[in-house]
Amino acid sequence: MKLIFNSKKLSLTQQWIGTTLLSMLPLVIAVAYAVWEMSAQARAQQQLVMDQAQISHLSVSTQELSKEIERSARQYQLLKDSSLLEILQIKHNQLTENLNKIKEKLPSSKSNDTVNRIEKISSDINSESRTSNVNQQQKLEDLYENLKKSSNTLYRQLSDAIQQALSQAEQELNNVLWRVLITGLLALPASLLLLGASSVIVTRSIRRLSLAIHHLGQRSWDKTIEIDGPSDLIELGHRLEWMRLQLLTAEQQKSQFTQHITHELKSPLAAIMDAQSLLAEQIPGEINDQQMAVLTILRNQAENLQELIQQLLNFNTITQGVDAHTDDIDLHAMCQKLITRYRSFLPECAIQFNITNQSNPVTGNAQLVEMILSNLLSNAIHFCHAGGVVTVNWGHCNINERGQRININHLEHSENNVYSHWWLQVRDQGPGIDIDEQEAVFRPFYQGKNKRHGSLKGSGIGLAIVKACAEQAHATLSLNSRKNEGAEFTLCFPNQ
Repeated sequence: MKLIFNSKKLSLTQQWIGTTLLSMLPLVIAVAYAVWEMSAQARAQQQLVMDQAQISHLSVSTQELSKEIERSARQYQLLKDSSLLEILQIKHNQLTENLNKIKEKLPSSKSNDTVNRIEKISSDINSESRTSNVNQQQKLEDLYENLKKSSNTLYRQLSDAIQQALSQAEQELNNVLWRVLITGLLALPASLLLLGASSVIVTRSIRRLSLAIHHLGQRSWDKTIEIDGPSDLIELGHRLEWMRLQLLTAEQQKSQFTQHITHELKSPLAAIMDAQSLLAEQIPGEINDQQMAVLTILRNQAENLQELIQQLLNFNTITQGVDAHTDDIDLHAMCQKLITRYRSFLPECAIQFNITNQSNPVTGNAQLVEMILSNLLSNAIHFCHAGGVVTVNWGHCNINERGQRININHLEHSENNVYSHWWLQVRDQGPGIDIDEQEAVFRPFYQGKNKRHGSLKGSGIGLAIVKACAEQAHATLSLNSRKNEGAEFTLCFPNQ
């Protein structure tokens, strides 16, 4: 088995053929054993039938010869013809020959005593018939009677021996059938076990290959792909490793290009926005209303570009990884700071904010949490209708054995309580997200069906940044939303 599964010169097809043949081996052995047993039993049964027929024939023949010996002896006593003595001698010899054959067929049978007795009686009749004395007739009559009784006894004993042999043959046949059945019952699970073990060994390389492809799809390009097993799968593993290196190189080049181009764009964009501010403040000179409208469009588009550049920088930072450190985070102060910043960017925003009034700090990576909260608030502000409410809640919690969150009321919190997790939730009153889009909205640069409010167009990477930050913070992210009922984003962070 080791030679079949560890040989790198064999292809997957060849290994599958080898495993199939190996798994069939117990069944082949069971069938061969059954054929051998049944053939042996058939031969034994055939021999038994022939032997029993011969014994039955000898038994009947012995009875007939015993009668003929008695008849020949009586005829001689009556006729005194010497030819009758010759006939008597011939019958005696034939009887002796029959008795010897019975001994050969049944060497250990209890009928041997009877056989010896019949042989002796026959010999006595033959010898007594040739003598002449006063008591001859009475002796012969006694010998005739004994011969008759012994012949009948032998007939019954041989019949019993035949019946016993048939019973033993039937029992042996039943034993053979049981052995064949047990062998078959053992061979079937053995074949299934070998097939299962062989399949696990052969498909182990396929599972590794599938896992490697999954890692490629999940953008996990840092781990080297090594596939063992059949030669064709090893070759495919080498090609996947080449693909991984190409993707990793392309990702690194993309990150370097994104970082370089965004930094290169920030300087001229800052100059454009400064020039627009000078023109809007009419420092170089007075401008008319039409020119002011053009400057407003310029300002809006410049801010749109500035937000896109910042989002690209954030996304590039997250994909490259951030420093793993833990901070005490004041979520209330962080929310107030972000809301103030968004109100300065969006003075026309008529959104109400409902923030949990909790002063208890949480622990985590402050940079990741701020990026998550910033993008969730930005998403809620831009999709919530005028006059709507954006609610931000958080609190401590534990996780039950099924991975479900157990919320803890902030009134129940005390210094003695130890909680394994804390949760953050942002809920808006926007148009909601359709069920068929709830996975796609977390992909980079995906633009949903719903259009955001305001003059600035979204970049499509805000929620992708939220997901990437949650993965790096080892937090769970869930979305609960229905059409026209707003969206609710909930994250559960481990206490670090």
